Parts: sequence; structure tokens; C-alpha cells
Amino acid sequence: MHKRHFIYACVMVLLASPVAAMAKQSDWLVVTLYPSQGVYSAPELSKLVPTIESLWTLTDDKQRTFIRNIDSLATENTIVAQGDSVRFRRLIEQRELTDTGLKTLKGIVDAHPLLQRRLADETGESLNIWVELKYHYSKAEQRKLLDKVTAELQTQYQSCMLANHGALAGMSLQSVNLEPIEKAASLDVFHLLEKTSSQYGKGAVQNYSAVDLLSILNRSMNPNQEITSSDQIEQLYMIAESVRSRHLHALASPSFKRFKLMRVIKSGAAFPQLSGFNMTHRNNWSADQSNYQTLECRPDVLLTQSE
Repeated sequence: MHKRHFIYACVMVLLASPVAAMAKQSDWLVVTLYPSQGVYSAPELSKLVPTIESLWTLTDDKQRTFIRNIDSLATENTIVAQGDSVRFRRLIEQRELTDTGLKTLKGIVDAHPLLQRRLADETGESLNIWVELKYHYSKAEQRKLLDKVTAELQTQYQSCMLANHGALAGMSLQSVNLEPIEKAASLDVFHLLEKTSSQYGKGAVQNYSAVDLLSILNRSMNPNQEITSSDQIEQLYMIAESVRSRHLHALASPSFKRFKLMRVIKSGAAFPQLSGFNMTHRNNWSADQSNYQTLECRPDVLLTQSE
């Protein structure tokens, strides 16, 4: 795999039927998994894919499947660029789980604005499984669903211990929805959003916006060319959309008139005032005992804690 071939990841669109009590954007269940051999191990990643697939059939007390979407290394897909052409492929491919492929995969995740820290830590010890709920549940109901998720994971990771602490303990996933105050060319809005995203990301362990996705796509296809025109932004957006980039669609409208900024930050961090945009909505997911759990599988840690 060539490092330029992998430019950004996007989750495939997974649509749910409309219901009366839809979940809020902040309704997530998250499990941090510490695989026994580390994240970037061929056996561990081979096990992860079918394990994540098995979660989709889980049901709540009303016998409804309750998962709208899953964000994880096993569900991410990659846009592969070669010259002026692009194609769409899974992030984890069995034939690529070689020593070289695993090293390249870690480099992709560590460098990618949407994947780093949110889906896997930089040490390669842990990964996060984000389960987005279809419906709105109380804290007590969320805990029951979280127990179902972790119980299903334990069918594959049997020699592991559950805990309520981990990489996301004390952290929040925050987002703000924005609209430009004034009409402007896409390039001008792009630069304003770039500045605003930087301001929003102060103090965060991770932050990203449509600017990051468009920039990384452009760097891969045009290594020596910056984004310098509104037409260029439109072309990049169309390329991403042609290979089903749900991430870009969620972070910016095709008209480039609505945006979302995301960040992972310590719980309790205030939403800053952002100039040049109207803030139309904001969401905050904070890890607590109802929505967050850790599955610890590292032999040395398990041995230490059993002594």
C-alpha cells in the first residue's frame, strides 16, 4: 500500500426508518477495547470485523434493533486515490494485514483528522467502538443497552475484564452546527471555517471539520497545489460525494452554506463564541457509567489487577 493511496475514511450511509422518538445526535454508547495483542495485529483486526458485524442484530426491550450506526475501524471505508481517479474500499482489508500493511494502516489512522484518538489511540493499545442509537433512551435504558453491547463483544473477547474507566473517561464529544452570517464565495467561507475550526479546537485532543477532509483529499490528488478557488472546492466535494462520503456530507452541505465542527475535549468545556457564523445547534456527549465502558484484554494488565 502506498501512503498516498489512502486519503480519508468515511462511514457508509446507513439509513433508518423514521420513528416518533428519534435519538438525539448526542445519544452514543461507547466501548473502549484493549485487544490482547494490540490494535494493529492481524489476528485482532480479523476478529474485530465479524465481532462488530454481530452487534447489528441486538434488540432493545421492545424487540427493536437499536443501532443506527457504528463508528469503528471495522466499519470505516477509505477513498483510494491514484492520479485523477478515486475509488472506494474498506479500511481493513484481509489481504492488507501484513507487517507493512499494518504499519501503513496505523499511519493512516494516526494522521487522519476523523480517526486519530476518536477511533484508536496513538500508542496502538486501544480502539473505540461508537454505537449511535436509533431512538432516545433514558440513562437506565442506555445502561441496559450498553450491557448488551459489551456482552456481545465478550462472546469473542472472553478472557477480558469490564471496567468503567478508559481512554474516554472524563471526555466529551462536542459538535456545533453553523451557518455563515453573510453570503460569500465558497473559498472565502472555506478560509473562515478553517480559522473558526482552529479556534473551536483550542484545548481539544482532537477536532475536525469539512476543511480537514477537503484539504487532505486535495493534498493527495494535487500534492503541490493549495485550494485556491471556489470551483476547486466544488470539484473536491463532488469527488468525495461520488464515493459516498457520509462524513463530508455530515460536516458540510453541498451548497457549502451549513457546517458542523467536531471536537473531543475534557468534559465540562464550554462552547466558545465563534465569529462569522450563526450557531444553530450544538450537541454534547459525555462519558459516564450509562454510556461508556472498557473491555480490558491485555494479559499483563489482567495479571496485575488479579494479584
